Amino acid sequence: MHIRYLRLGMDSRADWVANILLYIPLPFLWLSCLRRDSRLFLRAFSALVIFIFCVGLSIGIEFTQLFFPPRTVSLNDIIAEILGSAFGIVLWWASGNRFLDLIDSVLGQGRRAAYAGLLLYSIAYLAFSLFPYDFLVSAAEIQAKLGSPYFHWFASSAACGGALRCGAKLIAETMAVAPLGLLLSFIFLGALPRLLGRAVFIGFWLGLSIELLQLFLVSGITLGVSVITRVVGVASGAAVGYLLRRNSLWPVLYLIRPMMPVTGVLYVLLLIAVVTVGKGPMLPFEQAIRRLNEISYMPFFYHYYTSESAAMTSLIGVAAMFFPIGVQYWVWRITQLREFIARGAINAGVLGWIVGSGLELGKLFFASARPDPTNVMIGSLGAVAGFLAVSLCTKMSLTLGLMEEDGPAR
Repeated sequence: MHIRYLRLGMDSRADWVANILLYIPLPFLWLSCLRRDSRLFLRAFSALVIFIFCVGLSIGIEFTQLFFPPRTVSLNDIIAEILGSAFGIVLWWASGNRFLDLIDSVLGQGRRAAYAGLLLYSIAYLAFSLFPYDFLVSAAEIQAKLGSPYFHWFASSAACGGALRCGAKLIAETMAVAPLGLLLSFIFLGALPRLLGRAVFIGFWLGLSIELLQLFLVSGITLGVSVITRVVGVASGAAVGYLLRRNSLWPVLYLIRPMMPVTGVLYVLLLIAVVTVGKGPMLPFEQAIRRLNEISYMPFFYHYYTSESAAMTSLIGVAAMFFPIGVQYWVWRITQLREFIARGAINAGVLGWIVGSGLELGKLFFASARPDPTNVMIGSLGAVAGFLAVSLCTKMSLTLGLMEEDGPAR
């Protein structure tokens, strides 16, 4: 009865929005379990029951947190979670059946599967580009944002850390947007110059729109160079899609397959540099080993003691770092593609676990680095996701004729 309503400032808006986002999937997934041909009355009644359940869950969780002193409990969180539940129901009624159709298409075969997969990826990419959705809501907030160092032409330590981390960020931006260019290559079937012209045009306006919207986010930092990375990424993806439509991918895979152990080692060295550079000074062996007793091995322990938005960003970031490990392992095992998909996914997870364990143990020797055992688990799942994602893309490619059906047998 005494849970307070807090007046939240700009710095707390991301966490408040995160509570909304956390509850949107719950009613959406519950409603997706229902039959699509249910009568309107039953669907409305089910939505009401699920909404009541979500409200009860929200209040129950917030009440339970009263017994845990580190947690901040407020009416703001309950309101946000109720809003998230309502948005989840509205989102299902507006697009739930279309979403399930896309999922069914992805699990199918043919060009429709490729369209659906790339469309789902595009939606996810655009949604993540504006995370954590902490939009400015008043003229005073906009004026305060304009008075801060919110814009940089090029990556800088103030924008994304040191030179190495900024470079990795820009490369990741380029690679992340490439599937959108791949989607364009399936939509526009004209000549390569015309396709690249459209890709550059779309990539420019996409990058410019996202960076301009960053101006209206509390946590947003606008980078002029990010517009260029998206132009390069979309154009590169379109060029790759154009080549795949006209040539089999198997010769290329067989050509680069022997290089995978070397590229894998180089990528691991890059990960080591990203997580250790600037985290010094280095500690003696005895002091590093003593730090093992300071680590909490409870899963998601450090995520618990940070904000929801920071925890989500960390989780997605670590998974993305290990995603290429699964992709590289898939290319290396390409000759056994058909027979060992399940086993390959497990092996990719084990490989991600080994690399993650090495990285977290290495952090013990750097004073400013904090080892987190949970990252090992997230990294392993990220490697599995990379392996399965490229396997699914291969299935789509086979049905589109981008790969020859007897490729692995050769």
